This record gives sequence, structure tokens and C-alpha cells, in this order.
Amino acid sequence: MYKWNWDWVIEYKEQLIEAAYVTIKLNIYIILIGSVIGLLLGLLKRVNFFPIRIITIGFIDIIRTLPALVLLIWFYFCVPIFFQISIDAFTTTVIVLSLNLAVFIAEIVDAGIESVPELHKDYGELLGFSKRNNLRYIVLPIALRNMTPPIVGQYINSIKLSVLASFIAVPELLSVTQDIISQTYRPLEFYTVLAIVFLVILLPGTLLSKRYELKAMMKKSNKGY
Repeated sequence: MYKWNWDWVIEYKEQLIEAAYVTIKLNIYIILIGSVIGLLLGLLKRVNFFPIRIITIGFIDIIRTLPALVLLIWFYFCVPIFFQISIDAFTTTVIVLSLNLAVFIAEIVDAGIESVPELHKDYGELLGFSKRNNLRYIVLPIALRNMTPPIVGQYINSIKLSVLASFIAVPELLSVTQDIISQTYRPLEFYTVLAIVFLVILLPGTLLSKRYELKAMMKKSNKGY
């Protein structure tokens, strides 16, 4: 029978803490960059200039279609060869997973703006707002309430996908955990710690998403009476 021994976890705690720091830093970059790019793509998808709109839609569809792991490995090995540049594994992961997050954020932004009633959009025009100011001060604040639950859900999925960085040797939690297990042959202890760490990171976001979804359901229910 397997005998649990948590002394190994204590012995390697510094490596695990460093890996957790890398994971958190990686995801902060991905969420920030992905959110900004996603917002821009979502707005570009709605512009009246057809070439920009069709290029944006095509880019979003291509990135959404490709599996994140395939895109990550292709980018890491092929882009330096094609463009004669050097990109480290951490930067590659930030770029690829930011784009992966961005295209889903773009769809959420587009749907959120579309969900704003036309009556609210007309208010800005009546007040003499330009299209840009109408979007900034009236449409986006209303759309943001509708976008929040799915955006939080995408953030959670993005954090889960960050473990793919281990495939190109980024020293994040999964990669370091596997290295330690190969040295200690104690998989259950370290995979349990890994699960607990991700639970601590992801549970607040999951609860927040549920809270926003519940509020949205209550608002829809109240409007029905």
C-alpha cells in the first residue's frame, strides 16, 4: 500500500513556491494582454470598413480553430526559423495564450455590445454624442454587465490552459512538479499539492462567475413579471 510522506513536499517547497510565482506572473500577463487585444478585436469586428472587419473575423476564426497546444508548439519552433528571431519559452507562451484568450474575449465583447437595446444606443445620439463617445459612455458600460460572467469564465479556462507551457519547458507549476516527481517518485503528494494550488487560484473566480450569473438570472426573472 502507498504510504504518504509529506516531508518531500516540505523539502521541495522553495521550488514549488518559485513555480507558483512563475504561474501567477504568466497568467497576469496573459489576462492583461489578452483582454486588451480582445477588446480591440471585438470593436474592430464591428467597424463599417469591410476590409478591416473581414480580416479581423478571419484572424479570430483561425486562432479559435487551432488547438492552443498546436499553436504554442508551432509558434515556439517555427516562428524563430521563419523570421530569424529568438523568442524564449515564457514570452512564446504569453503571446500564444494571450491571442487564444483574446479571440474569445472578442466574441464576448461583440455579443455584449449586440445585447445592448437599441433604445439605449439612441439615447447617446439624442444627447449629441459622437459614435465613439456613445460607445464609450453608454454602450460599453451597459454591455460590460452582460460580458462579465463569460469573461470571468474565459479567464478561468485561460489559467487552466497555462499548464501547456510545460510542453516548452517554462518552469511553471506543472513542469516543476513533474521534474520533482521524476526525482522523488512521489507522484501522489506533489500532484495533490498541484491540485490544491490551482483550486485556491481558480475557486474565487468560479464563485465570482456563479455570483454574476445568479444576478443576471434574477434580473431576467424580475423583468419577466
